[in-house]
Amino acid sequence: MKKFFLCFAAAALLLSACNSIAPKEELVINLQEKGAEVAPSMYGIFFEEINHAGDGGLYAELVKNRSFEELEMPEGYYAEGDVLHPKKVCNHMSGEVREGSFRWTTEPVPGWNLNTQETAHAEMKLTKENPKYPTAPNNLKVTIKDASTPVRLINGGYWGMNLVKEDSYLLRAILRTSADYKGKITALLLSEKDEVLASAAIEISGSGTWNDVHQMMRPAATDAKGKLALEFDGPGTVYVDYVSLFPEKTFRNRPNGLRNDVAEMLAGLQPAFVRWPGGCVVEGISLENRFEWKKTLGDPAARSGEYSTWGYRCSYGFGYYEMLQFCEDIGAKAMFVCNVGLGCQYRMGDASSENKIAYYLDDCMDAIEYAIGDVTTEWGAKRAEQGHPAPFPLQYVEIGNENWGDEYDKRFDIFYTAIKEKYPELTLISNHGLGGTGKIAKTDMIDPHWYVNPEFFFQNTKIFDNHPRGKYDVYVGEYACNANVGGGNLRAALSEAAFISGMERNGDLVKMTSYAPLLENRNDRSWAVNLIWLDTDQVLGRSSYYVQKMAAENRPTYNVKSNLTMSAPQQMEYNAGRFGFGSWNTQVEFSDVKVTRADGTAVPFDLAKSAEQKGTWNLKDGLLSQTSLETPTKYIVDGFSGNEFTLECKVRKTGGHEGFFIYFGLSEDNKKGFVYNVAGWNNQTTAIEGVAEGRTAGVVSDRVAQSLENDQWYDVKMVVTPLKSELYMDGKLIVSYSPETTPLQFFSSGYDEATGELIVKVVNAEAEAYPLRIKLEGVSKVEKTGKVISLSAASDMEENSFEEPMKISPQESEYNGFGESFDYSFPPFSYTILRLKAN
Repeated sequence: MKKFFLCFAAAALLLSACNSIAPKEELVINLQEKGAEVAPSMYGIFFEEINHAGDGGLYAELVKNRSFEELEMPEGYYAEGDVLHPKKVCNHMSGEVREGSFRWTTEPVPGWNLNTQETAHAEMKLTKENPKYPTAPNNLKVTIKDASTPVRLINGGYWGMNLVKEDSYLLRAILRTSADYKGKITALLLSEKDEVLASAAIEISGSGTWNDVHQMMRPAATDAKGKLALEFDGPGTVYVDYVSLFPEKTFRNRPNGLRNDVAEMLAGLQPAFVRWPGGCVVEGISLENRFEWKKTLGDPAARSGEYSTWGYRCSYGFGYYEMLQFCEDIGAKAMFVCNVGLGCQYRMGDASSENKIAYYLDDCMDAIEYAIGDVTTEWGAKRAEQGHPAPFPLQYVEIGNENWGDEYDKRFDIFYTAIKEKYPELTLISNHGLGGTGKIAKTDMIDPHWYVNPEFFFQNTKIFDNHPRGKYDVYVGEYACNANVGGGNLRAALSEAAFISGMERNGDLVKMTSYAPLLENRNDRSWAVNLIWLDTDQVLGRSSYYVQKMAAENRPTYNVKSNLTMSAPQQMEYNAGRFGFGSWNTQVEFSDVKVTRADGTAVPFDLAKSAEQKGTWNLKDGLLSQTSLETPTKYIVDGFSGNEFTLECKVRKTGGHEGFFIYFGLSEDNKKGFVYNVAGWNNQTTAIEGVAEGRTAGVVSDRVAQSLENDQWYDVKMVVTPLKSELYMDGKLIVSYSPETTPLQFFSSGYDEATGELIVKVVNAEAEAYPLRIKLEGVSKVEKTGKVISLSAASDMEENSFEEPMKISPQESEYNGFGESFDYSFPPFSYTILRLKAN
């Protein structure tokens, strides 16, 4: 307490000192000028089985590979060592058969091992002999040859089991013994060092029949890396079909429920909705391992599970029923994402045959009926049988996941029409982004995704300001700053807070958002940056988690107008650098390439000399061709570097689905610069993107509608000066951009009608305090005392960690200096929310 008081006092002194600095700008807020409403649905969460987010994460099961199904692989797949190869299928867009390789385990029985003095004393092997459930046919045959020292079958869970002293754990085991087994079977809870923390005898009646045993166990001590063992003290054969260990204390005490501390973290975000089951798992690597919701219903011991797109088997434990129940428990709406008969287009990209579309549509309609159908319907009755006769809060259906192209558009229209006709109250979402809605007839919402570096979010807070209204709303279903930010530092969080300010300001268009991915078990990071980290006994939020929480808890009813939304960027110069060509999922040719200086003289260079290549490139008789469908390709020309030149060439698209790239201003290592992305975003849009760490890092210019025809030559000219670049095609100016510094301060303001408070949100991503004068217009009274909630750190490179989980977390304090005009200095590297009573 003393340490906290001293820190608080120091912070108050710093704040007092900062407030004496002369304001840099004046933020004028007019409470009479009402802006867009901010929808109650604005902030939700997106769950996907990735990074062991469910199994070994949110789902409370402690036993890994409880049904012994882990080595089952999708139909047509095969393994070589630790690599899984998918079935060879035809990509429906390119016609190619792609090669793929994914994680596989070489463990003979994943998650399980036999502890014997000599390997000859006992053995185990998987079998499908006489399964208890045909849907989960594998069981483990344990043959004990010598039990002079008892044999233990041990499961260490997901990198350990968190066993808490005197808490209760429900063991469920389905076993049968052969007639030759005369010994006892004992369940043990063990410490990391194999000390017995609890034991319970398992009673088996008869031989050759399955026994479904339920037993409560209470450990005598706490161990975060505990284990479960079945101990056999006699020779013979035992078959084990299913072993589960569940904490009695799950979230809201639900059976087959959720890990309490993790679920509480999610509930702490006050999500308006939950999106499930993904993400790429919806489509699968190919259709053979897509997520199948019907297989997630019923007895957990009968659930088949499925090899997840992200490299391990999902048990289907956190299933459709459990997701819907969680939504009801936390007062959130549910969003179901259906498959339209397309495998992941970033992976194998197969498509079901035309006559199978109806199957996928029926599957989606059944999912809706299960959630909200009357108990007299087939699937509504199944929901009632499983303990929930009342409808669940399903409100949203996303039709497909990250699909695009003509085939998707055709299928979307089929699904949209059928669902709307039967369930007009549901909100239906397409996978389209801001580049256009392709050939579909109508959608309620679109779903753009962004995984970018901090500069993109800082530079694009106005991306929605001039987007057309009236045709659809926007759900930003996946977004995160995940490039060049470590595991997720404060700079990432501040850039997201800035981007959120733009989404709130455009609340008449953007109605829903969800950060992705949501969860990460620290032992299996498949995705570079995730919102919440967990271990067996600990869960922590990154600074981005607290940005999400602060935004949701301080959502205004509507925006009020202000004179500033961000600090003014300053003009800057392009760096001198290399140029080059490229494409995305497109085959393309470049010819007649020439470069001239500002005075018109030719620049000598050798097109055959490249500084970097990615893709399949060939140069012959001055024709540079790229023949692969990689994403992306690049051919960076060596021997020239400049920021004042004109590049001219002819370009022809010969196949694929987008346009072409022209890189310029690339650094010596080719990792930083700019690129004209021509007819990108599914052959619909042209814009300039930044390049960071060698990859495209987000749009910095205006977006222009544009598409390219196959086998048509285009005359292309790019004019670069230190202060501006321009792209011409067939003599017409398409897009231009003058480089600017990245703004580092962002402002948004809104009014909370329930509390009568003005809410001012300020991001300061600079290393210095930012003094600001705030002037309120259109008010009759402002109370002097209000509230300040601030998230900050000494450096924007800092991160939370398991050792310091609250290092970067919101600090709330009372402030007594509010008025119709007041000065406030915002700390370096901070996200601050002011709440003040204003009539």
